[in-house]
Amino acid sequence: MFGKKKKTADPNELTQEEEDLLAGKKKYPRARFIDFLAFLALTASAVLLTIGPICKQILPDTGLRLMQTFSAIAEGCLLAAIAIPGWCFVRRKRLGWKLFYLACLLIYIAGCVLGLVFVI
Repeated sequence: MFGKKKKTADPNELTQEEEDLLAGKKKYPRARFIDFLAFLALTASAVLLTIGPICKQILPDTGLRLMQTFSAIAEGCLLAAIAIPGWCFVRRKRLGWKLFYLACLLIYIAGCVLGLVFVI
């Protein structure tokens, strides 16, 4: 599944690549998860921008709620897709970097929440 199998007597023995993956030495699962979140945010935004105005015209109350739902999904996925690699960038840096990261993250979250509450 993850590479060539070792030619040993035990078929259940893991390959070196699988052992590295389980030990956390390789970052492929996290990168794939972030890629998926970014794709989901892009998809939700595309649906929001294409179908949202049509639904808003046809169903005024339901269309607005549908647009808000897609917007919340897109913003949540985008938040996770940018917050995880952002933290990985600053986690080994000095305290100033971490505080700056947290301040920016809190401002982004506040903007998302205010945008959903007040429909900016």
